[in-house]
Amino acid sequence: MPANNTADTPPPRLKSQATNVLGPRLDAIFDCVAQEQQGQRYDAIWDCCCDHGYLGMKLLAAKLCPTVYFVDQVPHIIDQLKDKLDDLAERSLSPRNYQTIAADASQLRFPDGQRHLVILAGVGGEHIVDIIKAIEQQPDDCRIDYLLCPSTTQFDLREFLIKQSFGVKQENLVAEKGRDYEVLLVSAKQSQVWQALMPVGGMWEVGNPNHLRYQKKLVGHYQNQMRGKHAVRAKQILAHYQNCFKQEESDTEPSQLNDSRLVSCQ
Repeated sequence: MPANNTADTPPPRLKSQATNVLGPRLDAIFDCVAQEQQGQRYDAIWDCCCDHGYLGMKLLAAKLCPTVYFVDQVPHIIDQLKDKLDDLAERSLSPRNYQTIAADASQLRFPDGQRHLVILAGVGGEHIVDIIKAIEQQPDDCRIDYLLCPSTTQFDLREFLIKQSFGVKQENLVAEKGRDYEVLLVSAKQSQVWQALMPVGGMWEVGNPNHLRYQKKLVGHYQNQMRGKHAVRAKQILAHYQNCFKQEESDTEPSQLNDSRLVSCQ
């Protein structure tokens, strides 16, 4: 009678978590990382606000980076994720080049002399601004780029990045379950391949139904905001979204919401 190898066979659910299929939003982020890592751009990837860690686990399985950090400020989420990652590694279903950190992303400290990619997805633009402000206090010899996918206040985030002279290398719009998400690869230490950021993005495609739906939603939102106490600002933002498909050049300075044209890399 053949030996029973049940104990050596990983449960189907555990095996699937090592090579999980992501939704369109996280898949777009993964594809962006994979594209950048063709040239081994980053020494470490930081999956911040990682929650269940699905994105980071797929990055690990694809062996895209020497080290993947999983970061979440909720300790029990990180404890559960560490147990899962350790189990996957023990069963040889995932590499061991990972670390888990229970902390707010704004408290992170980065090894000097390395190139880092910080992924911030699933949190609001205002929270992302606070995190970037803290991280940018790192030493000058620490190169940090950011891959962002804000859940709210996208305009406020872009406004901050423009004022801080960030550049963009990739940006895209992704639809998932009736919602639309902006994905941006940005850096404060950009080279010639990075372009100027636009207040509402340069990725709009005329005739793309998802882009048209997203614009309509944003226009409606700021039209409603014009009835409130921030009517003046809402009117200014509304004008940007109403003209987002025109892609016209502007001589406005970055501190005044630079509208210089961006050729989107998708």
